[in-house]
Amino acid sequence: MKKVLCIGSVTVDVMVLPCDSLPQPGELRSVESISTHIGGCAANAAGDLAKLGVPVTLSCKVGNDSFGDFVISASKELGVDVSGIVRTDKVGTTVSVVCIRSGGERSFLYNPGSAATFVKEDINEKIIEENDIIFVAGAMLLTDFDGEDCASVMKKARQLGKYTIMDTAWDFQDIWLPKVAPVIPYLDLFMPSVEEASKITGISVDQPELIADKLFELGAKNVIIKIGKRGALICEAGKPKVILPTYGSVSVVDTTGAGDSFCAGFITGLAQDWNYIESGKLGNAVGTHCIMAVGATTGIKPLKEILHFMEEHKAEVNG
Repeated sequence: MKKVLCIGSVTVDVMVLPCDSLPQPGELRSVESISTHIGGCAANAAGDLAKLGVPVTLSCKVGNDSFGDFVISASKELGVDVSGIVRTDKVGTTVSVVCIRSGGERSFLYNPGSAATFVKEDINEKIIEENDIIFVAGAMLLTDFDGEDCASVMKKARQLGKYTIMDTAWDFQDIWLPKVAPVIPYLDLFMPSVEEASKITGISVDQPELIADKLFELGAKNVIIKIGKRGALICEAGKPKVILPTYGSVSVVDTTGAGDSFCAGFITGLAQDWNYIESGKLGNAVGTHCIMAVGATTGIKPLKEILHFMEEHKAEVNG
């Protein structure tokens, strides 16, 4: 099985459930649960990949604080190689307060912290050489790395014969395209959500096929658009676009990390030399397991169990 390097954003997620509204100033309201989890696109994907049995290394930056200790210990516990994690005294570890509504939708209070100060010098070139698939996760949140620095890393990875992939997060700075435009030509696969891809391209979320066409124009070799409850639009170069619907009968508990889980499932397929369609089906199944539990990686099962789920639930796939 191919080895994967996950580069990018990591947070500590403080999950509050349910949080349908905030109390008024001076009021106190009880909730069912408050829990702490490792989060951030790169950490989520790395944890999912490890649980699926894929050899994975995490490259990110955390603070020299208790949250940083938690990221490292939690990642190790999941089976992630943490040799690519660097630490800093200059800022604290990135933290998100995740407010989960009764229906599973999320809102975030976000402190950029260490993820925003991650730079290309924090990546050991040897780690790139040792891995086969290089995945940048959480682009848009990597303030000091987005753009030319990220492009430089992915260009080098391509030169080394690596398979390059990038996913995005919501750009709280509202810059969008300039952050990713230099990188896209060096991507074998670009896989943003439809909301993020719409902001990048300026094309409506109701037109994912046109969004994909624009991303091809910008230089992406292959494109996947994650379209939420509808599943994923698979756009492989030279082949017809295909929407792979997801599982519709599963009750949503928490959608935190669902997109990262899809990415991890898809990459697990690629790591086994599966084609895009089979990898996409696995991505949908892994994403479905994610939304069945609170936390970005909590619901992810070993690959054998995911495959068994896919066999048992074939009839429940929409469409």
